[in-house]
Amino acid sequence: MLGIEPVPRERALGLIQEWTEVLTGRRVQDDTTQFWFRWDYLDERKAFTKGMVGWYTVRIANPDDAVRLVKAIDENFVNSPFETKTDTEKAFAASFVKQMGNIQLLILTVGSVVFFTLLLVTGNTMAIAVRERTRELAVLKAVGFSDRFVLALVIVETMIVAAIGGGVGLGLAKLFTLRGDPTGGLLPFFYLAPEDIAVGLLLALAVGLAAGVLPALSASRLRVVDALRRV
Repeated sequence: MLGIEPVPRERALGLIQEWTEVLTGRRVQDDTTQFWFRWDYLDERKAFTKGMVGWYTVRIANPDDAVRLVKAIDENFVNSPFETKTDTEKAFAASFVKQMGNIQLLILTVGSVVFFTLLLVTGNTMAIAVRERTRELAVLKAVGFSDRFVLALVIVETMIVAAIGGGVGLGLAKLFTLRGDPTGGLLPFFYLAPEDIAVGLLLALAVGLAAGVLPALSASRLRVVDALRRV
Protein backbone atom coordinates (compact mmCIF):
# COMPACT_ATOMS: atom_id res chain seq x y z
CA MET A 1 0.00 0.00 0.00
CA LEU A 2 1.05 3.60 -0.50
CA GLY A 3 3.25 4.97 2.29
CA ILE A 4 3.00 1.95 4.62
CA GLU A 5 6.10 0.25 6.00
CA PRO A 6 6.30 -3.58 5.84
CA VAL A 7 5.37 -5.19 9.16
CA PRO A 8 5.80 -8.74 10.48
CA ARG A 9 3.03 -11.20 9.68
CA GLU A 10 1.93 -11.51 13.31
CA ARG A 11 1.70 -7.74 13.64
CA ALA A 12 -0.23 -7.51 10.36
CA LEU A 13 -2.74 -10.13 11.51
CA GLY A 14 -3.16 -8.25 14.78
CA LEU A 15 -3.81 -5.00 12.95
CA ILE A 16 -6.32 -6.68 10.65
CA GLN A 17 -8.14 -8.13 13.66
CA GLU A 18 -8.15 -4.72 15.35
CA TRP A 19 -9.41 -2.95 12.22
CA THR A 20 -12.08 -5.60 11.71
CA GLU A 21 -13.45 -4.93 15.18
CA VAL A 22 -13.39 -1.18 14.60
CA LEU A 23 -15.08 -1.40 11.19
CA THR A 24 -17.92 -3.64 12.35
CA GLY A 25 -21.15 -1.73 11.65
CA ARG A 26 -23.82 -1.27 14.25
CA ARG A 27 -26.52 -1.82 11.59
CA VAL A 28 -26.76 -4.43 8.88
CA GLN A 29 -26.81 -1.77 6.15
CA ASP A 30 -23.68 0.04 7.39
CA ASP A 31 -20.90 0.32 4.81
CA THR A 32 -17.80 -1.48 6.11
CA THR A 33 -15.90 -1.46 2.81
CA GLN A 34 -13.91 1.69 3.68
CA PHE A 35 -10.99 2.22 6.03
CA TRP A 36 -10.38 5.64 7.58
CA PHE A 37 -7.09 6.72 9.17
CA ARG A 38 -5.02 9.86 9.84
CA TRP A 39 -4.35 11.82 6.66
CA ASP A 40 -1.16 13.47 7.92
CA TYR A 41 0.50 10.08 8.45
CA LEU A 42 -0.02 9.25 4.79
CA ASP A 43 0.74 12.74 3.51
CA GLU A 44 4.24 12.81 5.03
CA ARG A 45 5.22 9.73 2.98
CA LYS A 46 3.66 10.82 -0.33
CA ALA A 47 6.03 11.48 -3.23
CA PHE A 48 3.60 13.78 -5.05
CA THR A 49 0.53 15.96 -4.36
CA LYS A 50 1.87 16.55 -0.87
CA GLY A 51 -0.48 18.73 1.15
CA MET A 52 -3.37 18.13 -1.27
CA VAL A 53 -6.68 16.62 -0.17
CA GLY A 54 -9.17 14.91 -2.46
CA TRP A 55 -12.25 15.46 -0.34
CA TYR A 56 -13.31 16.37 3.17
CA THR A 57 -15.99 14.75 5.28
CA VAL A 58 -17.94 17.14 7.49
CA ARG A 59 -20.02 15.89 10.39
CA ILE A 60 -22.94 18.15 11.33
CA ALA A 61 -25.00 18.18 14.49
CA ASN A 62 -28.38 18.73 12.84
CA PRO A 63 -29.21 16.97 9.53
CA ASP A 64 -31.72 19.71 8.76
CA ASP A 65 -28.80 22.14 8.29
CA ALA A 66 -27.26 20.06 5.49
CA VAL A 67 -28.61 22.13 2.59
CA ARG A 68 -27.58 25.42 4.19
CA LEU A 69 -24.07 24.18 5.02
CA VAL A 70 -23.56 22.73 1.54
CA LYS A 71 -24.35 26.09 0.01
CA ALA A 72 -22.19 27.97 2.53
CA ILE A 73 -19.13 25.77 1.92
CA ASP A 74 -19.32 26.11 -1.86
CA GLU A 75 -19.84 29.89 -1.64
CA ASN A 76 -16.76 30.20 0.56
CA PHE A 77 -14.53 28.70 -2.18
CA VAL A 78 -16.22 30.16 -5.24
CA ASN A 79 -13.84 31.75 -7.80
CA SER A 80 -10.84 30.33 -5.91
CA PRO A 81 -8.14 28.14 -7.53
CA PHE A 82 -9.71 25.15 -5.79
CA GLU A 83 -13.49 25.43 -5.99
CA THR A 84 -15.48 22.82 -4.10
CA LYS A 85 -18.49 20.69 -4.99
CA THR A 86 -20.25 19.78 -1.76
CA ASP A 87 -22.93 17.10 -1.48
CA THR A 88 -24.66 15.16 1.24
CA GLU A 89 -23.44 11.60 1.76
CA LYS A 90 -26.61 10.25 0.14
CA ALA A 91 -26.19 12.45 -2.96
CA PHE A 92 -22.48 11.60 -3.13
CA ALA A 93 -23.23 7.86 -3.16
CA ALA A 94 -25.99 8.34 -5.72
CA SER A 95 -23.58 10.13 -8.07
CA PHE A 96 -21.50 6.97 -8.41
CA VAL A 97 -24.59 4.93 -9.26
CA LYS A 98 -25.64 7.49 -11.90
CA GLN A 99 -22.34 6.94 -13.68
CA MET A 100 -23.75 3.62 -14.88
CA GLY A 101 -26.98 5.27 -16.07
CA ASN A 102 -30.26 6.41 -14.59
CA ILE A 103 -30.75 3.36 -12.38
CA GLN A 104 -33.54 5.02 -10.38
CA LEU A 105 -35.60 5.71 -13.52
CA LEU A 106 -35.02 2.16 -14.73
CA ILE A 107 -36.14 0.63 -11.44
CA LEU A 108 -39.19 2.89 -11.20
CA THR A 109 -40.19 2.09 -14.78
CA VAL A 110 -39.85 -1.66 -14.34
CA GLY A 111 -41.61 -1.49 -10.97
CA SER A 112 -44.52 0.49 -12.43
CA VAL A 113 -44.95 -1.99 -15.29
CA VAL A 114 -44.89 -4.93 -12.88
CA PHE A 115 -47.34 -3.17 -10.54
CA PHE A 116 -49.78 -2.47 -13.38
CA THR A 117 -49.46 -6.04 -14.67
CA LEU A 118 -50.17 -7.47 -11.23
CA LEU A 119 -53.19 -5.21 -10.96
CA LEU A 120 -54.61 -6.53 -14.25
CA VAL A 121 -53.85 -10.17 -13.42
CA THR A 122 -55.35 -9.95 -9.94
CA GLY A 123 -58.44 -8.12 -11.20
CA ASN A 124 -58.98 -10.65 -13.98
CA THR A 125 -58.56 -13.55 -11.56
CA MET A 126 -61.15 -12.17 -9.16
CA ALA A 127 -63.56 -11.33 -11.99
CA ILE A 128 -63.40 -14.96 -13.15
CA ALA A 129 -63.80 -16.18 -9.56
CA VAL A 130 -66.92 -14.03 -9.06
CA ARG A 131 -68.37 -15.20 -12.38
CA GLU A 132 -67.82 -18.86 -11.48
CA ARG A 133 -69.47 -18.42 -8.07
CA THR A 134 -72.44 -16.39 -9.16
CA ARG A 135 -74.90 -19.00 -7.87
CA GLU A 136 -73.10 -19.19 -4.51
CA LEU A 137 -73.26 -15.42 -4.09
CA ALA A 138 -76.92 -15.47 -5.06
CA VAL A 139 -77.60 -18.11 -2.38
CA LEU A 140 -75.88 -15.89 0.21
CA LYS A 141 -78.18 -13.02 -0.72
CA ALA A 142 -81.20 -15.31 -0.76
CA VAL A 143 -80.59 -16.45 2.83
CA GLY A 144 -80.37 -12.87 4.07
CA PHE A 145 -76.82 -11.57 3.59
CA SER A 146 -76.73 -7.95 2.48
CA ASP A 147 -75.11 -6.44 -0.61
CA ARG A 148 -72.52 -4.78 1.62
CA PHE A 149 -71.54 -8.14 3.09
CA VAL A 150 -71.03 -9.64 -0.36
CA LEU A 151 -69.04 -6.55 -1.38
CA ALA A 152 -66.78 -6.82 1.67
CA LEU A 153 -66.42 -10.58 1.23
CA VAL A 154 -65.06 -10.29 -2.31
CA ILE A 155 -62.72 -7.41 -1.43
CA VAL A 156 -61.31 -9.23 1.61
CA GLU A 157 -60.78 -12.36 -0.45
CA THR A 158 -58.92 -10.36 -3.10
CA MET A 159 -56.71 -8.68 -0.49
CA ILE A 160 -55.90 -12.06 1.11
CA VAL A 161 -54.85 -13.48 -2.26
CA ALA A 162 -52.70 -10.41 -2.95
CA ALA A 163 -51.16 -10.53 0.54
CA ILE A 164 -50.23 -14.20 0.14
CA GLY A 165 -48.65 -13.56 -3.25
CA GLY A 166 -46.84 -10.45 -1.99
CA GLY A 167 -45.64 -12.26 1.12
CA VAL A 168 -44.19 -15.12 -0.92
CA GLY A 169 -42.45 -12.64 -3.23
CA LEU A 170 -40.99 -10.63 -0.36
CA GLY A 171 -39.86 -13.81 1.34
CA LEU A 172 -38.00 -14.91 -1.79
CA ALA A 173 -36.48 -11.42 -2.09
CA LYS A 174 -35.27 -11.61 1.50
CA LEU A 175 -33.70 -15.02 0.88
CA PHE A 176 -31.99 -13.59 -2.21
CA THR A 177 -30.38 -10.82 -0.16
CA LEU A 178 -29.16 -13.32 2.44
CA ARG A 179 -26.97 -14.96 -0.23
CA GLY A 180 -24.76 -11.85 -0.36
CA ASP A 181 -24.16 -9.00 -2.78
CA PRO A 182 -24.54 -10.24 -6.40
CA THR A 183 -22.91 -7.06 -7.75
CA GLY A 184 -19.43 -8.01 -6.57
CA GLY A 185 -19.06 -5.07 -4.18
CA LEU A 186 -20.65 -2.43 -6.42
CA LEU A 187 -23.25 -1.75 -3.74
CA PRO A 188 -22.05 -0.77 -0.24
CA PHE A 189 -24.73 -3.00 1.25
CA PHE A 190 -27.29 -5.45 -0.07
CA TYR A 191 -30.02 -5.67 2.54
CA LEU A 192 -33.82 -5.73 2.64
CA ALA A 193 -34.86 -3.82 5.76
CA PRO A 194 -37.97 -4.76 7.79
CA GLU A 195 -39.56 -1.39 7.02
CA ASP A 196 -39.14 -2.08 3.29
CA ILE A 197 -40.85 -5.44 3.75
CA ALA A 198 -43.73 -3.69 5.52
CA VAL A 199 -44.04 -1.22 2.63
CA GLY A 200 -44.10 -4.14 0.18
CA LEU A 201 -46.93 -5.80 2.09
CA LEU A 202 -48.90 -2.55 2.12
CA LEU A 203 -48.44 -2.24 -1.64
CA ALA A 204 -49.63 -5.83 -2.09
CA LEU A 205 -52.76 -5.05 -0.07
CA ALA A 206 -53.28 -1.90 -2.15
CA VAL A 207 -53.12 -4.01 -5.32
CA GLY A 208 -55.70 -6.40 -3.86
CA LEU A 209 -57.99 -3.56 -2.89
CA ALA A 210 -57.77 -1.85 -6.28
CA ALA A 211 -58.19 -5.11 -8.19
CA GLY A 212 -61.15 -6.27 -6.13
CA VAL A 213 -63.31 -3.15 -6.29
CA LEU A 214 -64.93 -3.79 -9.69
CA PRO A 215 -65.57 -7.55 -9.16
CA ALA A 216 -66.94 -6.78 -5.69
CA LEU A 217 -69.31 -4.11 -7.03
CA SER A 218 -70.47 -6.54 -9.71
CA ALA A 219 -71.13 -9.23 -7.08
CA SER A 220 -73.00 -6.84 -4.77
CA ARG A 221 -75.32 -5.74 -7.60
CA LEU A 222 -76.35 -9.26 -8.55
CA ARG A 223 -80.08 -9.88 -8.60
CA VAL A 224 -80.90 -13.14 -6.85
CA VAL A 225 -83.43 -14.32 -9.46
CA ASP A 226 -81.16 -13.60 -12.43
CA ALA A 227 -78.12 -15.10 -10.72
CA LEU A 228 -79.90 -18.37 -9.84
CA ARG A 229 -80.96 -18.80 -13.48
CA ARG A 230 -77.36 -18.87 -14.65
CA VAL A 231 -75.76 -22.23 -15.19
